Amino acid sequence: MWKSLLVLRRPFHEEQRALMLQVLRLGSMVEESLCLARAVLAGPNLDLAPQVRLGDNRIDHLYKDLEERCLFLLSHRTSNQQETRQLIVYLQAIRDLERIGDYCKDLSSTGERLLPYQPLVVRDGLLMMLDRSRSLLAMALEALSRNDASAGQRLIALDDLVDQDYADIYDQLTKGHLLQSMPREAVVLTTLAIRALERLADHAVNVSRRISHGAVGADPS
Repeated sequence: MWKSLLVLRRPFHEEQRALMLQVLRLGSMVEESLCLARAVLAGPNLDLAPQVRLGDNRIDHLYKDLEERCLFLLSHRTSNQQETRQLIVYLQAIRDLERIGDYCKDLSSTGERLLPYQPLVVRDGLLMMLDRSRSLLAMALEALSRNDASAGQRLIALDDLVDQDYADIYDQLTKGHLLQSMPREAVVLTTLAIRALERLADHAVNVSRRISHGAVGADPS
């Protein structure tokens, strides 16, 4: 049990390393969930959606454990300012990762409901948007593993492309001929999917911002 005198007596760098590995494990689980959600959205694949839901339960369990662990250390351990900032970075990052996991579950559920309408006319654009979001998540986790405070600008540039994907697909769905040719439910579900991807990408960028703001002690929210 990590709630022990051993944890409190262990040097901070050792505890920080152990905590980092678990945060990256959470990130890896979220990445896997996003890959599965992509397969569901690409359609047709009914077998993978239950795996996404099961994976989300595991993500939630690890998230709650890590949150409790960070709060325990913050409240019971005497830490210097930099150590406190590092714990807060982890606490905020795992919240972003948990939200990304939720969006993966939403995307999978939306993909299930879109199956009767596959292949979608905007399928290629939707999957490109998802792949860019997945790249953002991978870059954010890499930055977290390296404590790279300079990664934020690189992620923002890619996030701008995701935002443009959102705008392009939304325009196709609401202003072009697709509004008349696609079933109304398919339009609504696809709009929900691109909205989830846009928010997912924002949370990935937030992870990298946590690092840079944690380094200077500012509030990233």
